[in-house]
Amino acid sequence: MNGNVQQKSWLKGFLTDSRVETVLEAILLFLAGVLAITLHARLRIPMNIPGHHGVEFMAIILAARLASKMKWASSISAMGIGIFILFPVLGFNDPMMGFNYMLPCFFMDFAWQNTRNKKYANLMLALAAGFAYMLIPISRLVTTFTTGFSYSSFIKHGYVTPVVTFLIFGFLGGLLGSGIYKLVKRLLHK
Repeated sequence: MNGNVQQKSWLKGFLTDSRVETVLEAILLFLAGVLAITLHARLRIPMNIPGHHGVEFMAIILAARLASKMKWASSISAMGIGIFILFPVLGFNDPMMGFNYMLPCFFMDFAWQNTRNKKYANLMLALAAGFAYMLIPISRLVTTFTTGFSYSSFIKHGYVTPVVTFLIFGFLGGLLGSGIYKLVKRLLHK
C-alpha cells in the first residue's frame, strides 16, 4: 500500500475469455429460440397434419441443447421464443402461444439433466423431444377444457390425433437435431 489508487476498468475485468464465451453462447442459444419460432411462423408447408413444425422446431432446440455447456441452455432458447413471439410480425393470435412453445424447452432442460445413460443418450433425448413437443397440445387441451377457447386442430382432428402427431414430429425433430449435432461435431473434429 503506497497510497496510489489502482484504476481498473470494470469492462476489462468483466471481459475475460470464459465470460465472453458464456455471453456469446447465451446469445446463440437465444437466437436458436428466435430461429425456431420464426421458422414455425414463416415456413408454410400445407400438410394439414397438426404438429408438423415439430421437426424443425425440436431439431433446432435439441441441437442447441446438445452443443451447449450451460445447464439451462434450452431455457435460454425459451426466452428467445417468449420475447420474440411478442412481436406482432409473426402473426400469431393465440394468447397462450408463447407459453405453449416455451414448455418444450423447459422440458428439454429437465430431460438433459436426467439423462444418465450416455450409450443411448441421443435416442433418449430424441424421445424426450417428442414428449416435450407433445406438451403443446396437452397445454392446449387444458386451456380448451378450462376456458372453452377451442383450437382449430382439435376441431378438425379431434383430441387424440394432435397429441399423437405432435409426439411423432417432435421425436423426428429430436432425431434430426441429434444427428445434425453429431455430424457437425464430427466435421469440426477432422
